[in-house]
Amino acid sequence: MRCLALLWCVLVGLISSSLANTQTPPETPTPSQTRTIVADLLMIDGDFYVVRGERGEIRIEVTPRTTVTEEFTFGDRIKAVVLPNDKAISIERAGPNDPVGITVNAPPAPTTPPLKQEARPAQTKAQEDAALAPIPEEKTPRIIVADLLMVDGDFYVVRGERGEIRIEVTPETELTETFKFGDRIKAAVLPNDKALWIKRATPDDQPGVYTQKPPSRTAQPSSPQGSNAQAKRSKEASSASSLAHQHGIRTIVADLLMVDGDFYVVRGERGEIRIEITPETKLTDTFTFGDRIKAKVLPNDKAISIERAKPNDPIGVFEAK
Repeated sequence: MRCLALLWCVLVGLISSSLANTQTPPETPTPSQTRTIVADLLMIDGDFYVVRGERGEIRIEVTPRTTVTEEFTFGDRIKAVVLPNDKAISIERAGPNDPVGITVNAPPAPTTPPLKQEARPAQTKAQEDAALAPIPEEKTPRIIVADLLMVDGDFYVVRGERGEIRIEVTPETELTETFKFGDRIKAAVLPNDKALWIKRATPDDQPGVYTQKPPSRTAQPSSPQGSNAQAKRSKEASSASSLAHQHGIRTIVADLLMVDGDFYVVRGERGEIRIEITPETKLTDTFTFGDRIKAKVLPNDKAISIERAKPNDPIGVFEAK
């Protein structure tokens, strides 16, 4: 009996050791594979950003852990890093070189424990602060040339290629004049949609959004009112030389819609055009609704002369020769 008991114990021990050796070690969890989505924002539905994808709408969930660099609106092109469950890690404005689409990101490489560093000579507090200070990134502005749709408080709303663009006017924004519906403006805008300056676009400025190198550091005027007054005085001073050299003068041939005080409102290709009548304007006749007129207009929309258009005058806006 004693031999049988001893044999039974040895057999149980061998079975236990073999089972322990055949168990597989636990698998280490693999990091989640993220995607980068670059697309145009269609709408914000609660905690979801709805964007336009190649095969339909994509709903990106924004959680309290999501890093959102700014507030986005309809038509903004965004760049989002998204987990497999469509929860966003970060959302920022897409750059001009970011291609539209979905890119699968490679999982991050496993981190290795840091090596023991050798003792280094002690640094001063100033040296440590200089080493830890982040390198400031230059904010590259965009140049936007577009037609003004409306002025909504501190925002200029213009017509872009993919919808409306809202340009914020701040106390630091340089405005050369007061703009209204239908004016074609040219604005330098920071990535946060705050305008550096806004002026009237020239006939050579093509509508669109372009990138520009960061502006050089120049002395700014003390107040926007001062800059506006200075710009107005310089514009009035240069109007005589502009008139003499025919620089920037446009010829407008269009049908008269109405006379609004000192303004002749005519029908243009992209909406109404308001032509200002000044004491220096030469009027050959009194015009009424429906008359086809021919006006020579300065870049500030002040008329040099207005006459009745001839039958062979083509309708449109032309640069004076």
